[in-house]
Amino acid sequence: MSLPKSSYHHGDLRCALLEAALDIIAEHGPQQLTIREVARKVGVSHTAPYRHFANKDDLILAVVKQGFELMQQTMQDKKAAADPDPLSQFAASGTAYVDFALDNPAYYRVMYNGDLLSSTGQHTLQHTTSETFSEVVNDIRTCQELHIVRPGDPTLQAMSILSSIHGFVTMVIDNRVNALLGDKYPLQEVRDAMLGSIFEGIGAIESHSQD
Repeated sequence: MSLPKSSYHHGDLRCALLEAALDIIAEHGPQQLTIREVARKVGVSHTAPYRHFANKDDLILAVVKQGFELMQQTMQDKKAAADPDPLSQFAASGTAYVDFALDNPAYYRVMYNGDLLSSTGQHTLQHTTSETFSEVVNDIRTCQELHIVRPGDPTLQAMSILSSIHGFVTMVIDNRVNALLGDKYPLQEVRDAMLGSIFEGIGAIESHSQD
């Protein structure tokens, strides 16, 4: 239920607008996100969001930034709970990435959807995604230095890994995995098989088993 306009404090309204944006994305898809619709959902005038966001790009990028911050926190939490060896830490990052995306499909849909933005916004979006990618590259490089994954260009390997994970996550969010497999396989089993194939592909499982 929307709060009366007068009850919003400066920070509260910004948070409420971001929450409303996520609700719209979850209910209707990212293409339906507009400043006017966000204002209507919160229950404020159509000009009120402009106190916090210069335009639609600014609103979308705020959602994207918040999403990546939450993803990074999820990855750090998974790493903290995993064994300290580099391969376990790398595996924890991959599992956290998938789990975050599946638990937060509204965030994920907009985090990688550059079509929602103007050319200026798309340029800024590239920078918001770079931290997660750099972390994967660094994890691969560390594992290579310890000879627990195959040698190769860690940047290209990271791109291959994230592309595979992104494809799987998108299929799940779009209900394509369930359409193809039905109820035969629990989603966690499918997720683990997908991640296992990725690690096997870079030699991680074989190397890890010999340690």
